[in-house]
Amino acid sequence: MAIFDEKNKKGRLKKSPSQGTSIFVEANKEPKKVEPEKKVKVKQSFAEIAPVIDITGNGFFQLSDHAGYMEIVQVSSTDIYALNNEDKEKTITLEAFFYQWYHPDFKIIPLNFPVDTSRQQRFIQKKLDRTTNSQYRLFLEQKLRELQFIETERSNREFYMFIYADDEYTLRSRVNDVASQKNMVSPIIRLSEEKKMNILYKLSNLNTKYRSTKGE
Repeated sequence: MAIFDEKNKKGRLKKSPSQGTSIFVEANKEPKKVEPEKKVKVKQSFAEIAPVIDITGNGFFQLSDHAGYMEIVQVSSTDIYALNNEDKEKTITLEAFFYQWYHPDFKIIPLNFPVDTSRQQRFIQKKLDRTTNSQYRLFLEQKLRELQFIETERSNREFYMFIYADDEYTLRSRVNDVASQKNMVSPIIRLSEEKKMNILYKLSNLNTKYRSTKGE
């Protein structure tokens, strides 16, 4: 038997009985060391992964990871199928012009909100508390049930525009530019801080029913 002599002794040469030739026989390899898997650090709270970390004195949202600032406005929708051909062409043309003109980042997000009939329900309830007319009372009770059904089963589709900038000054300027350009076709509605917080909550909890309230 001929020994394959190397410093690291990887194997040996062995003569084949049938052919008289030498073949290389690989020695047993040392088992590879298995490195332990690195544990992924799990965020301990939603605040660590939330895209919004604060709201400024101007009502703008400060984004995480130094990504700048964001504002949310509501976009008034238009039913183009209810317009005549001339108004329809004008509306589409002006919308197309806006998308060609405005280059900074933005998002338009549609959300469904349950219809809020609480004000009408309170009004009818006051009427019910005061009336003594049985026929009128039946009428009011029917109206109250209809409003309760609408609030439970119906929803409004609303459109919101998310505008971004690196600083508050630029963001305010962009919001004003958007407002002036979209005023003729789909005017924007400035929102209260409460409404904007409701929108962020809705985006994080899409299956949650949240009442829609007016912007201001």
